[in-house]
Amino acid sequence: MRYEVDLEKYEAKKREIECGKENEQGGMMDGVGQLKATIPAREYFRWQQFKPGCWGDKQFVDEFLRDNPALKTKSFDKKTFQGGLGLA
Repeated sequence: MRYEVDLEKYEAKKREIECGKENEQGGMMDGVGQLKATIPAREYFRWQQFKPGCWGDKQFVDEFLRDNPALKTKSFDKKTFQGGLGLA
């Protein structure tokens, strides 16, 4: 039993690291909008099963990203966002 728990923790950490790498490359996608976070499928469906419709709730998403900062896209951080078109 302990092996399965350790394996699950290892895999969760590995997914978190992979999401962090994806989030480094965040940005805008035509027709889709700005990437806000990368949620591993296992996390997404576990929460969806536990609390149906939770991903449509802005407060839930904000709390989830607050509790899991490694999943948040770095380019989405409101503190570092600079508005404007960047035209010279």
